[in-house]
Amino acid sequence: MRFHKGKDGWGRDSYQIPQYAVVGSSDTGMWSDSPAPSDKVKNELDDFRTVLRKNKIRSRIGVTKSGNVMMVKVWVVVNKIDFERANKIAREYLELNETCTRYIHNAE
Repeated sequence: MRFHKGKDGWGRDSYQIPQYAVVGSSDTGMWSDSPAPSDKVKNELDDFRTVLRKNKIRSRIGVTKSGNVMMVKVWVVVNKIDFERANKIAREYLELNETCTRYIHNAE
C-alpha cells in the first residue's frame, strides 16, 4: 500500500492507496446530499476500465477507508506487470476527458 498524507494535521483527509492502483475516487454513498454518489462514481470507474480492457489490461476494484467516516476511496487496480502501461493510459484518459470526468482522479 501507498499512503496519501492529508494536510489537515489530524489525518481526516489521509488514506491508503493500493500499490498498483491507477485511478481512484471518493465515494460518499447514495444519500441525497452525497457529493460523490456511488452510482456516478461506479459509472466513471467502469468507463475507464472499459478503456483498459480494450488495451488488454485486466483490472479489479479495490476499496480503502478514508479519514472521513462518511466516505471510502474506490480504486481501479491492475497487475504489477501492467502498471506502467495502465498508468500512462490513465494519465492520457484523464487529460482527454477532464470535462466529462467529475469524480475519478489519478492514483499517483
